[in-house]
Amino acid sequence: MVDGNVERVLQRVHGKSLIGEDLWRAAGKLLSRQRPGDYNQALMELGATVCLPRQPQCLLCPVSDLCVTRGDLPTTGRGTRQTKREIDYTLACRDSSIFLVQRSKTATLMPRMWELPEIAGPNCATEAWFTLRHSITVTDYLVRVVRSPVPEGLDGRWVRTSRVVKLPLTGLARKILRAAKII
Repeated sequence: MVDGNVERVLQRVHGKSLIGEDLWRAAGKLLSRQRPGDYNQALMELGATVCLPRQPQCLLCPVSDLCVTRGDLPTTGRGTRQTKREIDYTLACRDSSIFLVQRSKTATLMPRMWELPEIAGPNCATEAWFTLRHSITVTDYLVRVVRSPVPEGLDGRWVRTSRVVKLPLTGLARKILRAAKII
């Protein structure tokens, strides 16, 4: 999975703007075939916590020796217009466990990764527990998180909070669970 964080890390490491197939090739060349999920999560975390968009923490970076730019790339002057979207998730908790769903193995984005259940549209009867912002490539999301029981008919699993960090979580799920102080 190449999200905005992974894209930024790869572009800084290579010292040039990468798009389309070049970006996917660069990601594939570095991919650990033994533990691709761990590799992918590590790159997403590196981009989210160290290789930041406007203030990269190069002195803290574990791969700074591989990095060509050690900071920002020179801007090319062409910007991509951000699409704004609003999405809603439910956070269901019981007995030190949370309810998660797994993406299909045939999903085009982040197959088999775990996330919170998305709910269709804001529930007028329930106010958001909290909101946060999340950006993936050209989409800027306003994410509303609602504490509620598991919506009926969902195929998912109750996972003990102590085991959640061992799952391949989407970057957004990890961000939500951190904001909720679950991980």
